[in-house]
Amino acid sequence: MADIKAPVIEPDAGFVQRIMDNGGSTLKKCFQCGNCSVVCEISPDGEPFPRKEMIWAQWGLKERLLADGDVWLCHQCNDCSVHCPRGAKPGDVLAAVRNIMFSHYSGFGFMGRLLASPASLPLLFIFPMVWIYGFIYIGAKPGFMGMEPMLYINMMPEVAVDLAFLPAVGLAAVAAYLGITRFWKELNAANPAKGSLVAAVIAAAIGVGRHDKMSKCIANAPRFTAHLMTMYGFILLIITTGSVAALYWAYKLGITGFEYHEIALSHPARLTVKLIGNIGAILAAAGVWLIISRRYGAGKEKVGVTGYYDSHFIFILFATIITGVMAELFRVVNVAALGFGVYYIHLVFVFALLVYAPFSKFAHMFYRFTALVHAKMIQRERAGAA
Repeated sequence: MADIKAPVIEPDAGFVQRIMDNGGSTLKKCFQCGNCSVVCEISPDGEPFPRKEMIWAQWGLKERLLADGDVWLCHQCNDCSVHCPRGAKPGDVLAAVRNIMFSHYSGFGFMGRLLASPASLPLLFIFPMVWIYGFIYIGAKPGFMGMEPMLYINMMPEVAVDLAFLPAVGLAAVAAYLGITRFWKELNAANPAKGSLVAAVIAAAIGVGRHDKMSKCIANAPRFTAHLMTMYGFILLIITTGSVAALYWAYKLGITGFEYHEIALSHPARLTVKLIGNIGAILAAAGVWLIISRRYGAGKEKVGVTGYYDSHFIFILFATIITGVMAELFRVVNVAALGFGVYYIHLVFVFALLVYAPFSKFAHMFYRFTALVHAKMIQRERAGAA
């Protein structure tokens, strides 16, 4: 009996306060009835969430919570919050823990801290404004405002765009990789992954593509449509941007005999790219607008708390889409003064969206997908669930 050691619990009161400050202000109302785990449609049968996470959060078990993949298996359907008899809102508490994870796993700690602070917001926009303006100042053709036809590459040549964005996006990719690998290591320390990683990635990707977990939401069912539209719209916009860059460099390298930016709109290549881009813009704009109308409108009680991370991501994503559409429209009607100004603003928002992705709520896609892959490998599924 002398060799038996009881587990030692070391509560972190400061971590409890961080959870409450990040959107989980109702945490201490929980009295552990377990109703939240019962009503959740995607919570696994063994060690279900979010009841255990509510205990850990109340006790300030920081290390255990930050290494818990179930925090990311939760899609904040908020069925648990709607049916909570005490108003403890477990959905908001788990969302608050996820917010903390953005900076905790951040590949570059100082960036995680900057993105977590509303006071840093001006700096986060001033930097890309100055950075991009520098490349415009160096690369713009003299008198570009009066050139015909009106082309944005006359203000910001493709080479300047690549030099301004690729190194910064590359650093962001490194930060994302460091954060994800650290998170994966923590998940494996608690429950080692088994089986085929490739099979798990494919299964998780199919699930994300269908939003099969979110489709089970009841209280917050409209999120399914809004998020699906936003995701596929954004994918189409990425394809559009990549296609334009590929066609431009294909011409420069002599692979194609036409310059994408100078061919007529009726040209098959340009018509196809424009069609994909416009469909993507419509889907993404409509999806984000549905999210905004729910989060800030009549349905906000069922959505949950909208914190700084949420507002920051939604605003930048919506602004990126709208300024992109406006830049296209001003070019079609040939209003140079407005067109070039809006295009510059668009580039700033694109920079903020992509380069800050690993440190903002955009990162939820990386961490949730990682958690879903790990869950597939350890077969952590609710009985009968997809």
